[in-house]
Amino acid sequence: MEQKLIKEIRNEVAYIWINRPEKKNAMDFDVWFGIPDLVNEINEKEEAKCILLLAKGDSFSAGIDIATFMGDMNLNENLSSTAEDRRKTMKLIEDMQGSFTTIANSKVPVIALAHGFCIGGATSMVSACDIRLSTKDAKFSIGETKLGLVADVGALQRMPNIISKGDLRELAFTGRHFDGQHADKIRFVNAVYDSVEELHEAGIKLAEEIASNSRHIVGGTKNVLDKGEDLTTDQALDYVRLWNTSYLISEELKEGVTAFFEKRDPDFK
Repeated sequence: MEQKLIKEIRNEVAYIWINRPEKKNAMDFDVWFGIPDLVNEINEKEEAKCILLLAKGDSFSAGIDIATFMGDMNLNENLSSTAEDRRKTMKLIEDMQGSFTTIANSKVPVIALAHGFCIGGATSMVSACDIRLSTKDAKFSIGETKLGLVADVGALQRMPNIISKGDLRELAFTGRHFDGQHADKIRFVNAVYDSVEELHEAGIKLAEEIASNSRHIVGGTKNVLDKGEDLTTDQALDYVRLWNTSYLISEELKEGVTAFFEKRDPDFK
């Protein structure tokens, strides 16, 4: 049986491929929980300095596999449930939320490369990434609204730190699809490309550029940025001051300064 997820390591960049092209990479629970498992593995083993999240076939992901949703969330044909069913559902939602939190908490940056469909749960997943790139014709949505659900796996919590309040509310209230060009306009993605080939080329170039820097410094920068989102400016300045006091005197600093004076690129291990 073909792997639903493929991990590769090249040039200190980890590639996590969703590999269910025949299902437009719809996320069953093997995929949903498998991606954070791979992210944890890459972090714990220090296998790479940057992670690319991308997909085989003509779409990034059509979102959660609806058959999985109906079968594993204790919903029957009549959409009725018992109190015990609802407790189990609450725990499952918590676990599903935790999967995307694992991606957000990765010590190394995670870049999502979206093409084709990237809707519903997939939009929530890429909102947990540090950087998003897409093709112009990619299709995003907070589509749970159209299913009679309140989006509950991170889009409504993470996208306010990415796009404007009004843009988010419009997309969440309507549940409509929006393409890569609109995603670029509202700054949900960093950049858009005409083709998947151009998208992947740009994503790899960016990931390798990040990976050329010190693992500890990039990780520290990500940590300071993440923590700063929940702090006042003064508190965030205190935090980075404490961080640099602990880590400023390092081999990375020595190499960076030496390379600057020698007019060469630094060689961070």
